[in-house]
Amino acid sequence: MLKARIPKAWDDLKPSEQDKLREFAKTIAFEAAEDQFKKDMRRAFDSYIKMACIVLHDAMGFDEEDLMLFLGNHRSTFARQARRVREAEQIEYLNRRMAEIFTKNGFPQEFFDKMFEDDGE
Repeated sequence: MLKARIPKAWDDLKPSEQDKLREFAKTIAFEAAEDQFKKDMRRAFDSYIKMACIVLHDAMGFDEEDLMLFLGNHRSTFARQARRVREAEQIEYLNRRMAEIFTKNGFPQEFFDKMFEDDGE
């Protein structure tokens, strides 16, 4: 005759079993949060790239060929930045490049920050 496995109540578990379950739950929760974060970042980046294409087209006169060049260069830059993130060098690199590009007044960080103050939240 087969015996049914009846799960134990939490209080019936040994402290070591409770600890293992807590760690397992933390791992599952962290992985779920990490997956959701990656999905959210991908959606945000997708929206940003599309908005950049609109700005470049409408305000700067980029045609489809120009935009494809922008996207292609963005892809290679993104790959290099991913490496810099892994090596903890991205922020330093980006700040150095902004100083090289925005030579008169520096990168307009306040302008960028202000965009998020006005989002209605």
